[in-house]
Amino acid sequence: MADFGNEGLSELYRRAGNASTVYADVTQDTSDPRRTGTIRQRTVREALMDAGAPEIDAAVIVDLLEEPPGVGGSVSRLLVVREGAVEVNEFLAGEPLGELIVNYGPVPALIPLLTQRPRDLCYVVAEVGRDGGEITQFRLSRSQPVAHRAVQGDTEFLTKTQSEDDFLANGRYQHHTEEVWKRNEGLVADAIDEVVRDSGAELLVVTGDVRARQLLIEALSPATVKVLTVVPTNTRPGGATTDELDADLHRHIASILAADEYDALTRLETGRNDGLSEIDQAAVIRGLQQGQVDVLILAPSALGDWTLIALDREPWVASSSEEALGAGELGAVPAADALVRAAILTDARVVVASPSELPAGASACAILRWTTLPAS
Repeated sequence: MADFGNEGLSELYRRAGNASTVYADVTQDTSDPRRTGTIRQRTVREALMDAGAPEIDAAVIVDLLEEPPGVGGSVSRLLVVREGAVEVNEFLAGEPLGELIVNYGPVPALIPLLTQRPRDLCYVVAEVGRDGGEITQFRLSRSQPVAHRAVQGDTEFLTKTQSEDDFLANGRYQHHTEEVWKRNEGLVADAIDEVVRDSGAELLVVTGDVRARQLLIEALSPATVKVLTVVPTNTRPGGATTDELDADLHRHIASILAADEYDALTRLETGRNDGLSEIDQAAVIRGLQQGQVDVLILAPSALGDWTLIALDREPWVASSSEEALGAGELGAVPAADALVRAAILTDARVVVASPSELPAGASACAILRWTTLPAS
């Protein structure tokens, strides 16, 4: 199974004490960025104070929001601060879910994170030329590359001669040059195969010189080709832009995440016939309490003002104190946050959907690890 990044979230959810969570649209207003920043800071501080957050949390969050995002286009930022210590600080590319979401309580409000970055997908970008290439590994949770590797091939006889003198010699020269290109791309292909295999990357994007791309693809392993997409542009020359590459990356990553959601919704529907899925809220809570949920699918907007009790140990969530089974009660929190926390702490995957994608009347559903039907 792919790494859904739940390990870090589990640690976050286990920490004691109330936390301040802020999700804000930090897209730069190029016409008047200073005024936009001032308004945002004042609004965030007031919202945190209204939510009951301590001044130390508000001061840290406002200071962080003063920093420019450093990336273009639409972008939002999620911050979780507990007693002045920053626990989550992530930029999320794409259209923001809203201008500002503020929460203070025992459970961080991570629905925006799981909506825009449902899992920590790994991908690789390879920029190739006839002399070698550069391979960069990324994760959605990191603003900077995870790893970078340069492959330098043979640079002698890189250019085919255009002279018409000595036709036979010229032919041998061009053949030798083509062999140099093939060897160079073979080296790059070996390095890419290794990076993709070791990282578990689900997407490989190749850009660069046309002939180099062709030779590289011929040398890649079948397993690597399965995750390959080619961007028909060359980003290696000085002054070249990455606009087309960035757009293609966003498109393919969105496609992979959309396929995850479609697969989960399909499993939810087919599992109803054999007791491997639940669409009733009470049954979903019972499944989470028993560690039976493999995938939690919920539509936060459909849950309204419903609250659940967050617990400090198993079964992690309860509808009433009678269900706590001796666990300490952290307090009543929004149902979506309580359900997501219980799912993450029991190693379940979380899929955030819209109400229209779920069965009629459902707001929280579950795909189960074992059936609820009695053995025949």
